Amino acid sequence: MDAKLTLRFLATFIGLALSALGQIDGAKFAADIRAKYGSPLARQTFRIPAGEMVVDYAMNGNVCRVQLPSVGPDDRQPGVKSTMAVDNFILELVPLTLRGKELRRMSMSTGLHSVSTIEYENLVIAEGLEGRERTGITVTFTTEKCQDQPAQ
Repeated sequence: MDAKLTLRFLATFIGLALSALGQIDGAKFAADIRAKYGSPLARQTFRIPAGEMVVDYAMNGNVCRVQLPSVGPDDRQPGVKSTMAVDNFILELVPLTLRGKELRRMSMSTGLHSVSTIEYENLVIAEGLEGRERTGITVTFTTEKCQDQPAQ
């Protein structure tokens, strides 16, 4: 009986030891994944009154891009969604002092789809449009490089 118990204990110990050894090299596994597929995306999604706000980060941890929905709930009219609600949210999120001086406004169109941009000293606000309907807004900080952008 004692020999069987010792043998079971030894087999269990060996199995656990092999399992632990397989998990020790997690850093090598992560390095292999990064070498094969590139660096991980640093992205977070936040729930805001208008829906979801997607925030991308640069390698240094600073925010490089914020993606927002096209419309949000209007505070003055319950049950109504408006573009002004998102515009007000952006004004709160990135106030004029953070944006810097406005440099230029631009619009590009390819048929039904178009993009309207406002370029400031520190960031660019781009508004996607399909016809006259806004499809989304992206705030890109020009001083930061997102991890998913190719090296230049």
